[in-house]
Amino acid sequence: MTIELDFPRIINPTAEDAYWRDAYSREPYYRDEFTYEDYSPAYRVGYTGPMRRSGEFESLEGELKNDFDRVRGRSRLRWEDAREATRAAWRRAKRNEHPH
Repeated sequence: MTIELDFPRIINPTAEDAYWRDAYSREPYYRDEFTYEDYSPAYRVGYTGPMRRSGEFESLEGELKNDFDRVRGRSRLRWEDAREATRAAWRRAKRNEHPH
């Protein structure tokens, strides 16, 4: 018998930031007119999302967009540009692939 617990995952934001800083320019949605600093808030919303919210990305997208708009700072990305970066970080966090 397998019991699946639904609890917030603990992430290492420093490790996630390092991972995405290295990987972002190889992602299929990457556009070279944007820097890591532009993408960073989208990744942060994505990898912290599963700790803060319960559900699937698609059903929570409106809330995640609001989160991005709140923390985007000087990022030049609009949500339309940030969505896939946020989704990628969300999926990575949900798969629990981050280093501890």
